[in-house]
Amino acid sequence: MERLEYGNTGLEISRLCFGAGHLNNICANYAEGGDLLREAFNQGITFWDTAEGYGSQPHLGAALKGIERGQVVIQTKTGAKDYDGAQESIQRSLREMGTDYLDVLLLHGISSPEDLESREGALSAFLDAKSKGLVRAIGCSTHLHTGPVMDAVIDHPEIQVILATANKEGRMLEGGPLDQHLEYLRRAYDLGKGLSIMKVIAAGRIAESEFEDWIRWGFELEIAHGINLGMSNRSEIDFDVRIAREHARRRLRKVA
Repeated sequence: MERLEYGNTGLEISRLCFGAGHLNNICANYAEGGDLLREAFNQGITFWDTAEGYGSQPHLGAALKGIERGQVVIQTKTGAKDYDGAQESIQRSLREMGTDYLDVLLLHGISSPEDLESREGALSAFLDAKSKGLVRAIGCSTHLHTGPVMDAVIDHPEIQVILATANKEGRMLEGGPLDQHLEYLRRAYDLGKGLSIMKVIAAGRIAESEFEDWIRWGFELEIAHGINLGMSNRSEIDFDVRIAREHARRRLRKVA
């Protein structure tokens, strides 16, 4: 499994990321979700993405009971806007996952420059938590591509990580065409931001026969450190891991 530095965060991640947002919908209990995450871990997936709003953090907590904490990088998110709300979210995330720290904490779903500005209180809480060792890197997620939004998150001095929508046809990307969006992502990458992409298969809104081609596009987007894919069973883990490993082998052959 390909592993790499997550921008300038100092964190090392597996390029294939387990998107855990859907676990509450597919698992009968937290233990079942934990088993699925451990299976992914056993196949080399050491980067997990969740959010407070998904309700899936306890699944990660169940998985961590069988894994040394330092072996995985956990990225979570909160929609909190003010300082006190963000502090509460941080403590809830730590408690639900049974961990002493969060690797990456994101402002969830930034929709405009004004939205980012309105969350400065939350960002201040992030920074205080980071200074105490409760959080290692901070950033935001956004589904949008418009110049003002991307400029705001890319140029913000405290944003270390960006999770953005990207797929081969630009589906579910709000606000602008894919080619311009990729230019913004390139700028973020060049500035050393940790960059992950989501909605790689448009949330499954394409024919299943096209999944592999769309996922390969994600891995071929070299500016993306992490390829965030939701996996619902062991067959899907096997499928995604095979594509990730094949891409890594091709990349090594090119280098050689």
